[in-house]
Amino acid sequence: MFQIREATREDNDSLLQLESQSPQGTGISIIIDRDDYFYRSSLHDNSRVLIAEEHGKLVGIMAYAIKDVLVDGKQVKAAYFYDLRGEATYRRSMKKGLFRLWRSAVEGMETAGASFIYGHVKVDNTDSMNVSTKMGARPIADFDILSLPSLRGPVPTLDPHLDSLTEETQRIGELVGNRNLRSCDFPDAYVRGAELGYLRGIYRIEQGGSMAQLSAWDLSSIYRGRVLRMPLSLRALANVLNPISTILPVPRIPRVGEQMKYLQLFDPICRGKDGLKLLKTLIQQMRRLAYNDGLDIITLFKYCDDSLAGLPKFFPEQILHYSTMALPLTGGTVPQKPFYLDIRDI
Repeated sequence: MFQIREATREDNDSLLQLESQSPQGTGISIIIDRDDYFYRSSLHDNSRVLIAEEHGKLVGIMAYAIKDVLVDGKQVKAAYFYDLRGEATYRRSMKKGLFRLWRSAVEGMETAGASFIYGHVKVDNTDSMNVSTKMGARPIADFDILSLPSLRGPVPTLDPHLDSLTEETQRIGELVGNRNLRSCDFPDAYVRGAELGYLRGIYRIEQGGSMAQLSAWDLSSIYRGRVLRMPLSLRALANVLNPISTILPVPRIPRVGEQMKYLQLFDPICRGKDGLKLLKTLIQQMRRLAYNDGLDIITLFKYCDDSLAGLPKFFPEQILHYSTMALPLTGGTVPQKPFYLDIRDI
């Protein structure tokens, strides 16, 4: 017997177990260890997690949130899907139940008034890209994630600006402008993150007429990565760098089986002729801040065509490539670039 129902807190362990079957990455394979499957749902006011069961066994998940976003300067409802997966053997057989789960979710999105669906998929995640394409979605933009190890060294003195959050979010919002996919209540992500203890701060350095700025998100209390597979080249590099990292400011590379804690950087902004240089300096400072806080990896999120900041180059680095997939619903259209990358959507 096959059924689709809304998930409850009692399903938490089963949902986490299903998630553990889908490690991320190809060269470097990482699995996520966390205690609460529903933490992403807590970041949104209107979210749903649907599960599919066959003969009492969990075989699929579809999670999404209904958001009010800007499209061409106007407020519209959109459905952001942040999880779509099937149990490993069920997924390989591509049984029709997973398509029934998708259709059920789409019906809920349309009832809620969403004009389109969007979500982010890693470009080398062939299974997810194929499923998204079969559902009718297509890529509308690309973004990168720069991943760097934290770095031993002097801890910088940086103001997190948490005592002036209203002014800071207004400043960022003005720089972002009315970009498509921007939340209509722009400060909400920052306010909710601060309430839940995830917002680490908004950091800025200035020099002359130039400045660079980053916001930081720390989920280390609930969210950890674990390396399942590592290329031989990086394992060899770890043998060289890791012993040195205990005494010198060189990166430490996680080994297979180790857990990693992340500091996530978003809303990168550069201004002035030395803005990109200052951004690189600020990222180096954030690496040292992360190391001091017991965090292993920093990740920086940025749309490829974002005019507010470039992506500095570092060594060793790992750049992950993602596509934003979108599908119009009844009477709706797919928005056009440029887009805003909401930290709650990643």
